[in-house]
Amino acid sequence: MKLFLLCTLWILWCFMHSYLVTTDTTIWIKKRFEKKFPFYRIFYNLFSFFTVLPLLYWQHALPGPIIIPLSHYLIFFKYIALIMGVIIVAGSFATFDIREFAGIREAKSKKNQKKEMGPVIKKHGFYGIVRHPMYLGGIIFFMASMTHAPLPQCAGYLILAAYMIIGTVREDRRLASELGSVYSNYQKEVPMLLPGITRRKIGPWKRI
Repeated sequence: MKLFLLCTLWILWCFMHSYLVTTDTTIWIKKRFEKKFPFYRIFYNLFSFFTVLPLLYWQHALPGPIIIPLSHYLIFFKYIALIMGVIIVAGSFATFDIREFAGIREAKSKKNQKKEMGPVIKKHGFYGIVRHPMYLGGIIFFMASMTHAPLPQCAGYLILAAYMIIGTVREDRRLASELGSVYSNYQKEVPMLLPGITRRKIGPWKRI
């Protein structure tokens, strides 16, 4: 019962984490809270951080059998994968303005709209290897965390890894829809997740 509740809460967290930054949701919030909208990114990041902490604590506190047991030799490779995932995520963050990513720059400027500029695609660093390195790093980290872990942790990390994969596809389609030919050319040049293996182009969402 506790495991079922934990999985349900993880799925709910993933849904809210994605729903709160959809285009329709942000447009609705901007219309209703126009003056406070520059602070929305900060609120979103704080909400995500403080709601994920109890789930992480609870899943580590719950007992359970070890799933996907590893030998001492294979555990070494697990930690290599964990470090690799962290490096990829950190390297991806290095490409961005951290203050802007966190919402601090927008909140300080207190402007609801940025200066009109043409779409710009960052192609240096990890973004010249795959289109979504931050997601790739997260997937590697969570899949490695699933191994040699109690059932509650394995289930939680499995949900997060699946969420990352789904998020990659959704994000790719959203960017294709918003940036048009600029992103379409980027899709042709750089693979989505697996360097040198797939260069699949995912088009924009089609509304029926």
